[in-house]
Amino acid sequence: MHRWTPHFAWLALLLAACSGGEAIEDTGTAAEGSFGLMSVTYEHEGSEGTGDGLLLTSRAQFIHYNSMDAERVGRLLALPLDPTRDLPAADTCRVYDLTLDVEQDDRFDQEEAGHVELLEAGELRVETASGLVTLTPRHFPGLLPFISGVVYGEGDPAQVEELGTVEVSSDGGEAVGEFTAQAGSPALPRLLRVGSQTLDQALVVARGADLTLHWRPSDTPDELTYLEVLFSKVRRDFALRCRLRDDGEFAVPAALIAEAAQATGGRLALELARMRQTSFSASGLDSGELRVTVRERAPFQVQ
Repeated sequence: MHRWTPHFAWLALLLAACSGGEAIEDTGTAAEGSFGLMSVTYEHEGSEGTGDGLLLTSRAQFIHYNSMDAERVGRLLALPLDPTRDLPAADTCRVYDLTLDVEQDDRFDQEEAGHVELLEAGELRVETASGLVTLTPRHFPGLLPFISGVVYGEGDPAQVEELGTVEVSSDGGEAVGEFTAQAGSPALPRLLRVGSQTLDQALVVARGADLTLHWRPSDTPDELTYLEVLFSKVRRDFALRCRLRDDGEFAVPAALIAEAAQATGGRLALELARMRQTSFSASGLDSGELRVTVRERAPFQVQ
């Protein structure tokens, strides 16, 4: 069993607006670039038993930016967890501040020279073992004057029963050419126990105790496994994240769980996730990536 000595590091990240993310090299200087991201996510509610019922969500962004660095683009668009930047080292945990203070950040007054355009890539087809999902472009709400364009995403997650190969394709659009990307889905990281408790009972973690997880391990080399617990306090949003060696057991230190529990009255939920990534190319983009993620979710109470 791995146990990490707690240490806190607060990283200002993102304002929730749309989903996706991209591991772009950040040179720290103003630049121009473009990338595409397809995100296909399966979620299983562990507290509902061991059935295979899953919620499937598909989303995409195709982004061109100029006169700003790549990390800043990610902050402005609220791109979610990037495996390169937004997770700690293996078998360690870290708390991330997800709040972006638009009103207090004077750098927004300096963004007028730069621009972020969310590109149109035509109709997207997402083929899974459960059938076909079609995504069409939707206008991005004008939260900031230097961001414009379209995003792709479903309204409500689809109920599906099985995992399998995911293929995404498009015949191309006004700004992005045709492409096809394919990736197999990781196996669902089924939680077996939290402490000594199984998921067929209400999960309770003693105040001051570690959050000890046991799950079905995997030794697939091209997958990333991580844990996330979201919480809010004083109008700020945070994420406790741990990058895991997928050996089936990990203990989140009590001090970090106490921080989250204090902010929420002890009611929390954990998400144990596996991700597989593959690249694709299309005219109009410097790079493209398909991410397939499977998540096991379980609520728990600290008392």
